Amino acid sequence: MKTIEEIILDYTSGKTGLPETNEALKAAGSDLYLNPDRNKLTEEEMRSTTVGYYPDQANGYGLMDHGVGCMEKVHVVNGKTVDVNMGAETAYVYIAGKKYELKGDTLVEPEG
Repeated sequence: MKTIEEIILDYTSGKTGLPETNEALKAAGSDLYLNPDRNKLTEEEMRSTTVGYYPDQANGYGLMDHGVGCMEKVHVVNGKTVDVNMGAETAYVYIAGKKYELKGDTLVEPEG
């Protein structure tokens, strides 16, 4: 069985759609549910999303987990979130099948 993180990475990479992702999350025993009104990544958004070797090469749309039980859709330009600054709080961004830690408004490789 896939982990919750693997399920979210599959969704942000386009391997699975939103309904299949929610089914997989439920089957994994997760309380997490992706809201179609808030978390849906459109085909256009997914096609315009790219990541590279370095975090500052990430551009497009992903999902942010900031530990409150729901995920937020975020827009990333050159490795920085457009409308979100988490300050010193811990958050993670899942984008195009990759996971980054969010430091303030900047994507970085996750620690550990």
